[in-house]
Amino acid sequence: MDKRNYVVIARFDEKTDKRIINLRNLLTDAGYTVPEWPPHITIAAYENFDGKLLCDWTSEFISKHNRMKIALLSVSVLPPGGDHTDTAVLCLDPAHAKTFVDFYYSFHAKYEEYCTGIGWLNSISHGNPIIHATIGIVKTNEIQKALEMIMTSGVFGYTEITALEVYTYPMELIQRFELSEKAKG
Repeated sequence: MDKRNYVVIARFDEKTDKRIINLRNLLTDAGYTVPEWPPHITIAAYENFDGKLLCDWTSEFISKHNRMKIALLSVSVLPPGGDHTDTAVLCLDPAHAKTFVDFYYSFHAKYEEYCTGIGWLNSISHGNPIIHATIGIVKTNEIQKALEMIMTSGVFGYTEITALEVYTYPMELIQRFELSEKAKG
């Protein structure tokens, strides 16, 4: 594989995917912008990186980890910035359970120097990882209305991280890596 931009995402179980997709449909019907990506938490994003190295690292990483339960029990707002001065990003946030935070941080043990630009919000070395699942983009003057929809949608609850996926950026799935259901010895 040549050097390109890549994103590694953590995928949810099927039940959570359906809850998030239903919420996205509600938001779309109300005129809000929703991501085209499948429901996920971004683990890392890399610029000008070797895809084979990334897939090899992801395979090695998941061989040492199992599926894990996490809670999606809160919402956050990423404020307007850059060229987008009138919109904000609404996100579901995983609870910061030590097992998941350790999983997230340990993925960054290699190749962190490539987490610039598109990976800035996920970077450990920049000191500002914002662990989140994007659910929609709204005009700042419509945040309250969108939050009311989210709060009544039934999207909150417990989920399981079932796999990591490597994508090119923009979005093209390269490879899916299933996490084991059983403890590894």
